[in-house]
Amino acid sequence: MKKQIFLFFLLIITIAGFAQQKPTTILQIPGKNRFCIIDEKGSSVLPSGRLVKPAGNLIRITHDPFGMAVSPDGKKAVTIHNGVFTIIDLASLNNTRVPSYNKKINSQLAHNPIELDSIQNKIIKSPLSNGSFLGVAFAQDSKTVYLSGGDNGAVIVFDIETMQRLDSISLNGKVDNINFEDSFTSDLLLNDDELLILDRGNFRLVRYDLIYKKITASIPAGRQPFGLALSADKKTAFVANVGMYAYPLIEGMDSANYNSMLISHHPYGDNTKESIEGTVVEGKKIPGVGSPSSPEAMSVFVIDLNTNKITDKFKTGYQVGEMIEGTEVVGGASPNSIAVGKQYAYITNATNDNISIIDYKHHRLSGNIAIKVDKRIEQIPRTVTVRYYFKQ
Repeated sequence: MKKQIFLFFLLIITIAGFAQQKPTTILQIPGKNRFCIIDEKGSSVLPSGRLVKPAGNLIRITHDPFGMAVSPDGKKAVTIHNGVFTIIDLASLNNTRVPSYNKKINSQLAHNPIELDSIQNKIIKSPLSNGSFLGVAFAQDSKTVYLSGGDNGAVIVFDIETMQRLDSISLNGKVDNINFEDSFTSDLLLNDDELLILDRGNFRLVRYDLIYKKITASIPAGRQPFGLALSADKKTAFVANVGMYAYPLIEGMDSANYNSMLISHHPYGDNTKESIEGTVVEGKKIPGVGSPSSPEAMSVFVIDLNTNKITDKFKTGYQVGEMIEGTEVVGGASPNSIAVGKQYAYITNATNDNISIIDYKHHRLSGNIAIKVDKRIEQIPRTVTVRYYFKQ
């Protein structure tokens, strides 16, 4: 009898426990039971289990397109990759890889038989001798393109109709009695008769006169300048830099004593007194890298092109040391891409899941646009791509 009473009460407790439970919603990726697949006419399954389907037309081009530009006449686009670039006819979506895998010119873009005969089976080497990076821009003739040469510190000028390299513009050399070497060409823009070019190797914006073929200005642009944009009136340039530190050489080190001056371990911890002010390791003086909150670190520089003066340095996004959603920010915001309107500039902060708004007419930050997802997964680290449309 006691056993029956015990089982009865156990049953009552169990039923009560079930009655008190709250409904649970389980969030699950759609492709959890599917293999990764590329389906050009349907939905592809990513390694994460997510599905992706192009909203418009799709063409396959070389991997890792770093940057893209559309010709002024709207007929062509060029994407730049590592050491090669792709020319795309926007009407037919025919595309040519330069150089092609067999080192010959693909004839898809030829306009007439004469042009076809002149370039068909033409052997061509990559004009990008030491790799490439983000920058690509069209000249007004819609056939001349300027390509970022990356590690060779140059801008390559190329004619996409004759398939010929026309020129190479080096960023190295002396400007205002300062000798710049080891340049690394990043993003670039055409501004009438000049090129605006970012040099990641020397943390600067370079202005190059295409008429007189010379560098006219070299302007500091923060640590690791990455993104470049221009206001509609072409009077203001915006540079987003993604670097936190400018790492110096050990004091007294040069090419002759390089090996003997090396130290056996990293000299200091991140954001410590030693890293900010410098220290001594194994008898060698190690300069500091400064504060991660420096105006030069992970910021946006605003430059007046009439005077070549820096008018503002904005620290966008969350700053190192801030507490956000119960977690301390340690890595900075990494501002990188810029869209500019008549009054506002919009900056993507890669590691913050937000977009900062700069009111550059009034020299102030005007807040952030948060990229929000379902609150049940808001705390989970993620990478989000978003497109906003602004009316000004």
